[in-house]
Amino acid sequence: MPVEVALNVDNVYGFSSQSKTYNIEGILHLSAPEPVMRTWLEAGIDPVSLIRFQNQVTPWDAQLEAIRSPIRHGPRLERSYRFHGTFYSDEIDFRGYPFDPLPLQLTLQPSPSVQAELTPPPSIVLRPDAKHSGVSTRSNMNGYRLLQWRLFSTASGLEMELIYRPIVWSALVKWLLPLAITMSVMLLSSNLRSSFSSERLAIPPVILLTLVFMQQAYRESLPSLPYLTEIDGLYAFSYLVTLVFFCEFIWCANLISRSGDALPQQVGRQIDRLENVLQLASIAGYSTLLCWALASR
Repeated sequence: MPVEVALNVDNVYGFSSQSKTYNIEGILHLSAPEPVMRTWLEAGIDPVSLIRFQNQVTPWDAQLEAIRSPIRHGPRLERSYRFHGTFYSDEIDFRGYPFDPLPLQLTLQPSPSVQAELTPPPSIVLRPDAKHSGVSTRSNMNGYRLLQWRLFSTASGLEMELIYRPIVWSALVKWLLPLAITMSVMLLSSNLRSSFSSERLAIPPVILLTLVFMQQAYRESLPSLPYLTEIDGLYAFSYLVTLVFFCEFIWCANLISRSGDALPQQVGRQIDRLENVLQLASIAGYSTLLCWALASR
């Protein structure tokens, strides 16, 4: 029994990256051949009870109510419902978070338990009515803008997919700018004269603690993941850079301590060349990671 489904999304909000949940409110339209629809209504069965939102996480706290009596569209009757609930998307991949597109879904399936109450039990097939579906401009979320949407059939029912594009500048300022400033301080610290050993040795531990706290704040916005994100890769490389410079500063401090005040000029030039190489290698490493991240999109 074909049941045509149209969805009009009015608002999307409350996206939680940690739980992969979000709130959606809108209007659901169901239409079926008039004799079939009247049979259901006379039997006391609301057509909406024959389907269910498969990815709804708190159905007991959701809203689903009829907003008008059935109306005729040619040989079919249509009934509309206002819905509001919390949904879950398993398609979200955080490897490129927060710069990759964000896919959110509304998944509808026939409800077999209610169908079994009808005699004979109908075999309901949900058909998407994309012509009468749509998404309001209020569906934009904080930090994201709606890129596109589509309503399509699946093996078990139908699905509306909302693809959101992140506001890249906002994500850069929030997550990458602090990391870039912190590591710039780390790289520039090698420009201090090697005679300032105590000052140079004090910088890497502070940078290391700062990196730990920043990464912890970033990871708290995400669920437990079995893989590393692209920003995790930048943090891992930053730890390595900080450790290498710390070891180099220790080596320079020991060398100066053994030489006293008579550090040969040639040795000083070698230290400067070594630190310049480490700076360039660090910048090249960051550039490689960023190019790899851009190429993977």
